Amino acid sequence: MGDSEADTKIKPAMDATIQIPGYKLEKHVGSGAMASVYLAIQESLERQVALKLMAASLVADPTFCERFLKEGKIIAQLNHPNIVTIYDIGVFQSCYYMAMEYVDGGTLKERIQSGLAVEQAVDILRQMASALGYAHSRGFVHRDVKPANILFREDGAAVLSDFGIAKAFDDGTQMTAAGWTVGTPNYMSPEQALGRPVDARSDLYSLGIVFYEMLTGSKPYQSQDAFATALMHVNNPVPRLQERLANYQPIIDGLLAKDPKQRFANAAALLKTIAQIPANATARGDIADKETQLIPAVVAPTRSKPSYLIGLLGIALIAVAGAALYWWPLAKESASPPANNEPAKEQPPQQPSPPLDEKIRTQVETFLDGAKVNFDMGYLIYPYTTNAAYSYCQVLALDKQNATAQKGLSEVADAYGKIPDASVDRDELADSLTLVESCLNNVQNHPGLLALREQLKRQLTQ
Repeated sequence: MGDSEADTKIKPAMDATIQIPGYKLEKHVGSGAMASVYLAIQESLERQVALKLMAASLVADPTFCERFLKEGKIIAQLNHPNIVTIYDIGVFQSCYYMAMEYVDGGTLKERIQSGLAVEQAVDILRQMASALGYAHSRGFVHRDVKPANILFREDGAAVLSDFGIAKAFDDGTQMTAAGWTVGTPNYMSPEQALGRPVDARSDLYSLGIVFYEMLTGSKPYQSQDAFATALMHVNNPVPRLQERLANYQPIIDGLLAKDPKQRFANAAALLKTIAQIPANATARGDIADKETQLIPAVVAPTRSKPSYLIGLLGIALIAVAGAALYWWPLAKESASPPANNEPAKEQPPQQPSPPLDEKIRTQVETFLDGAKVNFDMGYLIYPYTTNAAYSYCQVLALDKQNATAQKGLSEVADAYGKIPDASVDRDELADSLTLVESCLNNVQNHPGLLALREQLKRQLTQ
């Protein structure tokens, strides 16, 4: 709900200067470098809401303002009992605001400080895994899972907050070199620390740090220096639990593996393993076999460039783009041209596709919305999974004849073709080429994709 610890002091002078039509501000409840949060009354429905106002210092950045509004509209589609609800988003007289469900049961950070029973920690882990699994299925990677962003309703239900908005560090480990980045050093995954593309497994890593902290009361990797803390995630071994908590070590191992490919493949795999732990398990025993943790899921490729300097530069200079999606398996072999220059055989006319069921139609609409947002923001073919081409390809994996996605890919290719060749990260180019070649399995001979493939190959050989 907020960007920092709750602050219940009323600030009448500040409140008096803020006017958002339809909302009556009651009191200030939290502040951070990115935003302030107020308890407010939504007058049309006479209900309490948390009104998040973007910091005035950011209004001068039109890119951030646009992202705040557009991502908020997509995030509002998330409807899960363990995800905070967004009611409204808008701008009034240069004041960008977001109205959310008011959750007043405190944060997980506060509860960890007071002490949690093992059973409570496991229950919260289960709720957060469910929330993240749902968000991932809808195309979002949280990128900042930490105790301060896990809130509690009056009935004790845990809810995940602050989706999709880049956040400044507010846990005493401020990054001063870049000013802004995504994630918090105490909870960021190794790939985040190295500035690499992230996917759903990065969120699971952060959740693993949170689970370890819930069980032990302390963070596994700590340093007074933010860079050093981040590099501990890259280089230090997976932490070991005390003997009395040994039943949960396989969960820690499956969440905190340095290589994303060795982690739980997705939240469903984590939930399956949690379900196999005996109630009140605080002694050593067998739980899920390793095979039960590895539900197949093809996700963003992982690289193994370990450089300390890369780590520092990645942390200081790269703000990883939001909202990533699960990648389901596509056929491995791309279409081959006719041998000996023989003319291609005429294909029979395609039959109309059967109507999509409601679930798939909803997914298609979500991907199309995401594609438009990324296209408008200039994310054409990278960062990996956070770009217009990726979203359009996901649509075509569901609905091969979707005309909007077909046209969208042509527009992406046209726009990218007009960008002068520049110093683009080769890994980004390689990821984009992988995406294009995979997508060509669903839409063979798409002119735009073929042009993109040739341009990327040329750029990679330069």
